[in-house]
Amino acid sequence: MRPTRTIVIGIVLSILASACAGSSSGGRVRVFAALYPLSWAAEQVGGDRVYVQNLTPPGVEAHETTLTAAQRADIQTADVVVFLGDVGFQPDVEHAIGDARGKVVDVVSELHIPVPPSGPFDPHIWLDPGYMERVVRILARALSAADPSGRAGYEAREAATVRQLAALDSAFRSELRGCSFTSFVATHEAFGYLARAYGLHQIGIEGLAPESEPSAASIQAATLAIRAGRAAPAIFYESTDEGRRIGESVAADIGVPALPLGTLESDPAPQDYLSVMRADLASLEKGLRCNP
Repeated sequence: MRPTRTIVIGIVLSILASACAGSSSGGRVRVFAALYPLSWAAEQVGGDRVYVQNLTPPGVEAHETTLTAAQRADIQTADVVVFLGDVGFQPDVEHAIGDARGKVVDVVSELHIPVPPSGPFDPHIWLDPGYMERVVRILARALSAADPSGRAGYEAREAATVRQLAALDSAFRSELRGCSFTSFVATHEAFGYLARAYGLHQIGIEGLAPESEPSAASIQAATLAIRAGRAAPAIFYESTDEGRRIGESVAADIGVPALPLGTLESDPAPQDYLSVMRADLASLEKGLRCNP
């Protein structure tokens, strides 16, 4: 009897949690986003007509997201669910999306980003402001379809957000022009899209998945690149406690400064997408020795 009772209680709690989420939305369009950059974009476009929940908890990196029973129930009943795509980055989220009854926005598919059949996929498209402009436009269309009476507001906020992202893109292009270096070493190889957008090249020492310690071979390759003048004399570390530890350790061994770069995989409150990206630009300017 106890297992059956436990299952029943779990189901009831999930239903109650979903009901609470529905009441807290106050009749607004309910949007569930897989990770912070997508929830930020939804909030910018949706304004006060939408209730947005980020499925990645505070302090948790997006690739480590594990859904609760209540979140799974919310995905089923949401008006709009936006996720990166079936790319293996957030397996728990990707599996739950199949039960969604509302509008599902697959960002990677919408952006026509190729997914390799083997090998790791780089999910960090949001670190390229140009891609984020397109994400904002995609979400504006999805929200207008879910809530046609709010179309004018969605389109106005879409235009305002795109202008902010265009200004950010312009700042990156202007400030990263004429730098002494165009290659840089990053502890977490998360900045490929950003690098390609602005004519840069990253050298990663941990790869795309930052769970393990960097290998001796990758550290040696980074050290040689810096000492030979092929890469900027700095180590850029993911701005987490673990990223700082690794970055400062490697930088101390080489004798160069360690500089932070935010990956925005988790909510950076009290900062937001734009402020973190501007801080990343300042770090890159300093490390690449731009505009001397």
